Amino acid sequence: MTSLQDPILVYGAGLAGHLATASLANGLGKSRPVVQICPPDHTEADAFYGGSTAPTAYNFLLGLGLSEPTLLLKSATSFSLGTQFRRWLNSRSWMQCHHSPLSTPEGIPMRHVLARLGLPLEPLLISAQVALAGRFAHPPTDPNSILSRAEYGYQFSAQEWTALLNQHLRASPARRIETAIATIEASDGVIRAITLETGETLNPCLVVDASGPSREAVLAAGGVYSSSRRVTAHAQITPTTQLGPACRIVDATATGWTASTFLQGAEHRLTVGSPQDGAPGAGFEIAPGALNAAWVGNCVAIGQACAVIEPLTPAPMMMLQRDIERLLELIPTSAGMDVERAEFNRRYREDVAHLNLFQSPILSADNAPDTAYWRDIGAQEDDPRLERKLAQFGHRGILVNYDLEPFNEEDWTILHLGQGRTPRIYDRQADQISEQDARRTLGQIKAMIDQVVPRMPPHHLYMTKLKQYLEKQNHG
Repeated sequence: MTSLQDPILVYGAGLAGHLATASLANGLGKSRPVVQICPPDHTEADAFYGGSTAPTAYNFLLGLGLSEPTLLLKSATSFSLGTQFRRWLNSRSWMQCHHSPLSTPEGIPMRHVLARLGLPLEPLLISAQVALAGRFAHPPTDPNSILSRAEYGYQFSAQEWTALLNQHLRASPARRIETAIATIEASDGVIRAITLETGETLNPCLVVDASGPSREAVLAAGGVYSSSRRVTAHAQITPTTQLGPACRIVDATATGWTASTFLQGAEHRLTVGSPQDGAPGAGFEIAPGALNAAWVGNCVAIGQACAVIEPLTPAPMMMLQRDIERLLELIPTSAGMDVERAEFNRRYREDVAHLNLFQSPILSADNAPDTAYWRDIGAQEDDPRLERKLAQFGHRGILVNYDLEPFNEEDWTILHLGQGRTPRIYDRQADQISEQDARRTLGQIKAMIDQVVPRMPPHHLYMTKLKQYLEKQNHG
């Protein structure tokens, strides 16, 4: 029988393991012992986190001691205004940008005003236009500035962030052991003992499985992973002399897709396809899918140990962050764990469903190439919740919302309109504004954007000047 005096054991040496250990050590201090087991060769699949975050990552990382100056000066991290889908399925291109709530002329949602006038959204999105122009500047706090509507995340190297966290953890109360697990003793869905290859045996009160796609601990506890397909992933790093744009660029290919992420001094390229179409190079295979339950007995799986989501968007990093935040909120206060386990799994299932819900229409197309990767995508079962979202928006511009969705109304509006879905019927309240006034209001927004963007520095020049400033302020 374990007790709360036994350690919380984090199993995993990659990004998920380090983020979880740092979060637990910061959140629990010395009140609960935390031990991280770092096995070798458990980090290859970290490339499948995609190398980009949503804007919510800023505060999450700051709470772990990874401030923005630290990220910019001690790693190749750059800024991200979103993801550009270029030459995508159905020959569409759009900028899936991060953006604050959209303007509401006379209180009317922007999508209805645009539907009435037959105008596109992208020229009115400051985040999109800045990214497409290859420029960047921090959004000001002045609400009168059009640039204040922009939001940003980060483009990063998982290996570098792991190294930064590794340094941070040296000063934390967490104990860290560089070894692999020899055996896991489990019965009745509870992990009783873990024996390390060093011969040491640990009796954890709680095990956090951050071992990635191997998910050794949660499977030993009785976890069941479901996946209907496998994909190949090949990560390539190319040195560059100049920083690229503040957005990822994703292109569809005949056999899958590629994503380019631009960091300081390098371009990271991820190529995803199907093993049946032939691997794109030396890489790895991974199975998108999810555990039926992430918390089994006294074992909680996080990151790729519980769900593998294709990194078309920041979805994998959003999932990992939410896993850790949910874990911290529900750290058990008794050996029973039943209440915490049930709530964790409820919210976990919702997150997996909603993140996949957002990416499903991106991967769907009637005229997708007739190759194994795209056939596997087409064979996926349709989710009635997605069908409801698409039908309601296409009919009269209604944004169907479900509880706990990680992607917000702005994300969905940009996705719908970017993929060419226009409401057949707009909200008749839009008729309360004269067409002349509506066009004038939208024209003013576009004029401000057209005036601001050319004056902004290129992403690479802004980064250079910002780092010089930070170094002078002794942030280095």
